[in-house]
Amino acid sequence: MRTNALTPNVSRRGVARVSAVWMIFLIVLLLVVLGYAYIAQDEASSVARARAEAVAAQREAESQFEDLQAQIASRSASLGFTEDAATIPSNVEAAQAALEEIKQVFPDMEPVKTYQDLVPAAIQAYRARVEQISTLEGRIAELTSQVEAERSAKDDLEREKDARIAQLEQEKRDGEETSSSEISNLESTVSDLTSNLRTSNDRITELEESRRSTQRALDEEKLAAQSTKGQYTKRLNDIQRRAEKADGEISAVLPNLGVGFINISARDRLSEGTRFRIISGKPGADVNEPKAFAVVTDVGPRFSEVRIEDVKDRFQPVVAGDKIYNPLYERKGDRNAVLAGAIAGAYNKPELELLFKEIGINIQNEISNSTDFLITGGPLFNDPVTGEPLEDPLQVDQLPVYGEARDQGVTVIPIRDILQYFER
Repeated sequence: MRTNALTPNVSRRGVARVSAVWMIFLIVLLLVVLGYAYIAQDEASSVARARAEAVAAQREAESQFEDLQAQIASRSASLGFTEDAATIPSNVEAAQAALEEIKQVFPDMEPVKTYQDLVPAAIQAYRARVEQISTLEGRIAELTSQVEAERSAKDDLEREKDARIAQLEQEKRDGEETSSSEISNLESTVSDLTSNLRTSNDRITELEESRRSTQRALDEEKLAAQSTKGQYTKRLNDIQRRAEKADGEISAVLPNLGVGFINISARDRLSEGTRFRIISGKPGADVNEPKAFAVVTDVGPRFSEVRIEDVKDRFQPVVAGDKIYNPLYERKGDRNAVLAGAIAGAYNKPELELLFKEIGINIQNEISNSTDFLITGGPLFNDPVTGEPLEDPLQVDQLPVYGEARDQGVTVIPIRDILQYFER
């Protein structure tokens, strides 16, 4: 019975427990729901903040991009390697090619790699080039001034030369007129003397015929007794006398130009390049002490122009009336010469033969009775017959032709003594 009485109480307590459990469950479930709601709300706030930050970052990036585009457009406008600098960036390849071309145009410019390096280097190179051009322009102006001064001096000298030539021509005409008058007087005198001379000649002819008969016999004996050496000794004396005789004289001098005129012309068989010693025209002057040398530069029909050089004493200048000498020069007649030894230096053998021909000297192959000179060169290093090299050089005085010339009295002249009278 006790048991039945307790059963309703137990049931009420169980129901209470179940109700408490459900209550707890609901509270927990509510807390969980509230927690999820809180978490969801927190995540939404985070997403909103992230979105706001992303939008701000995007706007900042867009602003930076616009600034960068503006900078690129500005630099493109400065460089100019684009059709539209405001919208199209510069062509990098074209800019690089232009930079390389600038380096080639200015090779002496300091090494550059970028346009930033190029600007100061180009400015420095440009300034240096401007300075160089300014210096060259100054030098050109200076040279132009010098040329003008020299041209003016040359014109003055030309006028002086023309005036002097005109004066000489006038003096020549005056001299010719005076000479014509003197010649007329002399012809009259000669006519008178000729008449007297005829009378004397008749007597002289008689005496001369008698003398010739006697002299002919003596001459035949002398000719038979004379040796070849004696004949050529006489020729040597003639050559020596000719060397002491003046070939002409200085007619006029232009001291400022170093130019003179001599009274030898083309009709006297004169050639350009002939060199004369100038000896004082005063009586008793030593022919071996030249005042200077005259080189023929232009052969004229009446006078010849010479260049005066090697003046020994500037206080004793060359003046009109001074005598000129060249022992090899001969106005009339031909002479013969033989070459011996090695010919080297300013002229070779064919050139010497042509030079000697111009002044009337014929080159022979061997010594003969008509030979006037033996012209000697240097020693021979090859055999003159076989052409083979010699162990020791063969001196000119060891050649047979040298002995023949000595035996026959032919004048021996070294080539170096001859060439001093001719200009190369």
